[in-house]
Amino acid sequence: RSRKRSQSNCTDLEELSEVVPPMPAAKSTALFTQDPMKVPCMGGCVELQQEHSKHLLPEEVVLFEPTEEEMFAESNARHGSRLIFLNTPLLPSEVDALVALRKEWMRRGKGRDELPEFIRLSALRIMQHKRFDPSRAMDLVQTCLDERVRRLPLREEDLLADLSYGAMYWHGRDRKCRPCLVVRIERFAELIKERERCIRMTIFVLEYALRFAMVPGRVENWVVLVDFENASDIMSFYQLPTMCLTAKALSQTLESVYCCRMVWVKLLNLPTILSRIVQSVIPADKKKKVSAIEDYKKELLKYFEPSQLEARYGGTRRDLKGHETYPFRFYPGCRGAMTARPLTCESGRSMASSTSDSTVDTESEEAVTSLHHLTGRKFHEGQLWDTSATDRWIEQAAASSLPPQAAKALSSLGHSVEPCLSLDQWKDHCKEATLNPGLKRKHIISL
Repeated sequence: RSRKRSQSNCTDLEELSEVVPPMPAAKSTALFTQDPMKVPCMGGCVELQQEHSKHLLPEEVVLFEPTEEEMFAESNARHGSRLIFLNTPLLPSEVDALVALRKEWMRRGKGRDELPEFIRLSALRIMQHKRFDPSRAMDLVQTCLDERVRRLPLREEDLLADLSYGAMYWHGRDRKCRPCLVVRIERFAELIKERERCIRMTIFVLEYALRFAMVPGRVENWVVLVDFENASDIMSFYQLPTMCLTAKALSQTLESVYCCRMVWVKLLNLPTILSRIVQSVIPADKKKKVSAIEDYKKELLKYFEPSQLEARYGGTRRDLKGHETYPFRFYPGCRGAMTARPLTCESGRSMASSTSDSTVDTESEEAVTSLHHLTGRKFHEGQLWDTSATDRWIEQAAASSLPPQAAKALSSLGHSVEPCLSLDQWKDHCKEATLNPGLKRKHIISL
């Protein structure tokens, strides 16, 4: 059976594969309606009309400098799984793995050596997820094509009704600047009955974070809170088979299509009667990332500033109703109050403007801190530093905003690059890139 499935997957990929040229300048929707092999690796949520949170991408996030603990799980490059993959030097063994994957792609793709655009930057994530087995990794490439690419683009207006349930939403960041995904099982009462609705909504939510809330080489992961409060009220004995299938589909989307992004999952208010069901949908090799906590209002404050959490989880933000969760909420000071400062315009006045949050909240009185309006898709994509194919990424990497260790590593390859350490420096890079979009400079961020 596995041999037949593998052959079928190979055929699908061969029919679609071709050498992928540089991405053309096009509207976001058009990028996702072209040849599937050319679909970008992120940004599948398109035609957004709702305003973003004014704290979506603050200074503390774009300038975050990850330590070894944020780069690798267990803080060990040799034995721990990698967490940060982009805009950073790779280990020799990881470069060898990418070479092996390209060879497998060439074998299945009849000599074409360019990986499809939709997995080009996530190639090492896929290899790590499949324990560096090129053949198994190719099966996951097919999964990404089937489960993600063929559903894109996802238009905001088509998802607004489902997003308004508040079943899954981003709310704040942990102290390492990673966005927090909140999953409220109780609010899946209507959605859980329809697998496709759940998957489409999940993909939209995750694509949003990748496109707007991440910074390659600095912040590339998320954390998850799964709240089971009143979950038993929405389940019946007859619905369990359908719900389990939907839950497994969501689990696959989170851990396969978007592999190596989730750092941990905290299960809150988990009833004993549901414990076995929950354990059945968690992959065996991922269970160490998942833990149920009882005194979560106290426990979560080990990971979050109070200003990043709703009151129900021990924070100082008010509890949100379902229809209040989108547009997603982000707040300043995820690393501590002293790290957040408002942006100002040239006149020195605060840039506080219309906020995406329509309800009364302390956020409405806070000045703008987000820098997302200065960035584009290319900034959030970053580059995978595969030294076996340096010519494919070196120029863009040299034009990126890099933390000290990455800048030092890139300089060792012959490109003298200074690290980006201050907001003024970061904004100057953005301004130069805007004024001279075709100019190749060492310090300009690729927008």
